Amino acid sequence: MNAKLPISIRGAKQFNLKNIDIDLPRNSLIVLCGPSGSGKSTLAVDTLFAESRRRFLDCLSSKIRQSMTQPDKPDADSITGLPPALCLEQSPGLYGPRSLLGNITEIIDYLRVAFAAIGIPHDPDTGRELIRMTSDSIAEALLANPAGTRLTLLSPVHSGFLSGEESDVKDTLRDFLRQGFLRVMWDGEIRDIDDILTGALNSAPEHLSIVIDRIILRGEESASRLADSMQTAFRINPDEISAVLQPQDAPARHESFYTRYRNPDTGFVLPQLTPKHFSFNSPQGFCPACQGMGTVNANSSGKKARHTIKCPECRGSRLNPIARAVTLLTGSSEVSLPELLDMPLEDFAACMAHLEIPGFMEPAIRQVKNEIEKRTGFLNSLGLGYLSLSRPASTLSGGELQRARLASQLGGGLSGVLYILDEPTIGLHPEDTDRLIKALKRLRDMGNTILVIEHDEQLLREADYLVDMGPGSGPLGGSVLFQGTSLEIMDAPQSITGPWLSGSRQMPSFSSAPLRESPSGLVLKGAHAHNLKNVDLILRGGTLTCLSGPSGSGKSTLVMDCLIPALKDADPKGAGPVWDSLEGASSFSRFALIDQSPIGQSPRSTPATATGFLNILRPLFAHLPLSRQRGYTASRFSTNVRGGRCERCLGTGFIEVDMHFLSNVIVPCDACQGRRYNRETLEVTWRGKSIAQLLALSVDEALEIFAPIPRAAAILKSLQRIGLGYMTLDRPSSTLSGGEAQRVKIATELAKIPDNPGGLPPSLFILDEPTTGLHFQEVAMLIQALGELRNAGHTILCIEHNLDMLAAADLMIDMGPGAGKNGGIIVDQGTPIEIATRNISPTAPWLRSRLSRTTFPYSSVPS
Repeated sequence: MNAKLPISIRGAKQFNLKNIDIDLPRNSLIVLCGPSGSGKSTLAVDTLFAESRRRFLDCLSSKIRQSMTQPDKPDADSITGLPPALCLEQSPGLYGPRSLLGNITEIIDYLRVAFAAIGIPHDPDTGRELIRMTSDSIAEALLANPAGTRLTLLSPVHSGFLSGEESDVKDTLRDFLRQGFLRVMWDGEIRDIDDILTGALNSAPEHLSIVIDRIILRGEESASRLADSMQTAFRINPDEISAVLQPQDAPARHESFYTRYRNPDTGFVLPQLTPKHFSFNSPQGFCPACQGMGTVNANSSGKKARHTIKCPECRGSRLNPIARAVTLLTGSSEVSLPELLDMPLEDFAACMAHLEIPGFMEPAIRQVKNEIEKRTGFLNSLGLGYLSLSRPASTLSGGELQRARLASQLGGGLSGVLYILDEPTIGLHPEDTDRLIKALKRLRDMGNTILVIEHDEQLLREADYLVDMGPGSGPLGGSVLFQGTSLEIMDAPQSITGPWLSGSRQMPSFSSAPLRESPSGLVLKGAHAHNLKNVDLILRGGTLTCLSGPSGSGKSTLVMDCLIPALKDADPKGAGPVWDSLEGASSFSRFALIDQSPIGQSPRSTPATATGFLNILRPLFAHLPLSRQRGYTASRFSTNVRGGRCERCLGTGFIEVDMHFLSNVIVPCDACQGRRYNRETLEVTWRGKSIAQLLALSVDEALEIFAPIPRAAAILKSLQRIGLGYMTLDRPSSTLSGGEAQRVKIATELAKIPDNPGGLPPSLFILDEPTTGLHFQEVAMLIQALGELRNAGHTILCIEHNLDMLAAADLMIDMGPGAGKNGGIIVDQGTPIEIATRNISPTAPWLRSRLSRTTFPYSSVPS
């Protein structure tokens, strides 16, 4: 395929796309930007990636396709120049409990090969290093006996060939006789097989060996005959060979030689090691107690409640004793597989650099080592050196997961591929984003096309090509406003992103308002979870405070693992498991956590249910005259219970049709036409509209109707203020973009704050990267909304990397200086201008650059 031929899309109408035509240059770093829900993911994932996957599956045989879910053809007139595509989405939830970072990057697979090939085995009970002999070393040991020594070479018969039945023993002996062997050593006595077969057997022997040869050793003259005889012996028993040696004028002695790893003191014999013996997904490798899970269930205080604890047998390593007892030699020390997997990647890389490979295994294992080092180097270059390979994939953030998968792709060395990444900068400090951009450019330079859905300013400025979508979200989006370079977009009048890059549009700032003296405040002392080094967190009341720092520096640990458990603790003043004390919690009436978890898993979940709007609507309809006449209660207007919902679709509004070997088709319910309720329920109306008609309204439309109802209006206003006025109240949660879902949760909390607190103590809001998935104009709306909360006296703590949010904050707490063991302390704290001016924290250089091109109401701006 001609690399200069662009990826051409004509007439794309998937979902909200408005019949767009676009050409994307190959071998380029392309960024799709625009408001949340404007069609970026629809174009990249639901159109381009879906078509690439569909074409790949079409190449398979019809028999294979029948067993697979077939994707629908995207709604587009034509797509040409499309290379094979890989989509690296943010989907940590798709990984099972056995999947680790090492699995995602394939490093564990290479380690398993290395341990099976060059691992040093030990007795799992005693720890003694096990030894084995080769056929050459056995022959050398036998030939070292004095000349004239009588040698009887034996091949021990495995006990599995023998049983207590006379007929079975004789059958075994007849088989050896047919192979040409005439004698056996029967419990230490050499006997003719014919004599044994003609007599009666009282019992089976405890030990039986076939006499292979009898040789009088005469130095090197006997070497050739001995080698041939040993080959014969190993055909019978490849694991063991024995000999009766009788030197001249000396008693006979019996010696055994093993070609398997064995402890001569205990008799323990190691099985032939394969990569499966080091896999916790295989019965040959996993811990029998936890079956490779690393945890086991334990009864808790409740009758039925259970919780998991680290497996006491394997101590969480997931592997059985044999796998744990094998080591690799790295420099002057030996390390086991669990020890390697638990190391931070920075330490792991240093350890593997000193891996010692036996000379005869050098050609085979050198490639394995190179693959491990290449992938580890990419992970470290992407700022993930603080993670360990044993980190469960389900605990990785979306940004960490994408970078891990990206490192695997960089290590794979593919070219001519279209890589689609969904907001890979989420959760990244600007320093980490800089590393990511360099990695993406390396991937591009390998002959690939990189298509990134992104809002981050750093990445937008470094892209080869920009596609700006909008002008709004949902039905107001779906158009291409601009396509070109980052310099050209700044002068494009139709672009919604260009003015933010050029500086003609500015973020709001409420940090110019003087900080009022507030009696509220929070002091968490001695936080020491994970990598935290006895951190004291001082949170001033009535402020927007941003907690910043590199990825892995301890921000989430400080908030999620220390502060929030301390706030929930029944005795917050006392010491907790990972903190010393908490003061000031009583000055807040409540605290609310807004994290990045989905707003609902049920197919009946909608913005109306997530915000509590439906809980206001249901009692309203239950008190209407027709409802009271019929005896309808509020539950009648719920889609989660029988009675008022449509039972054909179970209140979801759609039916999934099984198309057998084609992909299933989702269609509106033919009974309720997508309205979710049955006919009788829809007969109840308020202001001329049924409950389904009201929920089908957009937020902007609904606010006009519900303005007289304060609780409903508060929810709708909060959704509108945060930029979701276009969204319908009955939209399935599964169709919300990441940015939309996050803002629904923020709006839900904003709506709970009354306009007049009535003397109640202020609230504490804890937000986990609230700018996730937001465009510049949506970040501006968020800052304005949070400013209203701050001005009302409430306290807001944000874990944040977005420089616009940091610049607008009252105070910053910057953690670092690095990640993992190199982080865990508060490097600097103060106002954004103070942080930027002092220039002692990892965020300061990036913040100073941000402040220098923004007109903020500060007395001075750093250069």
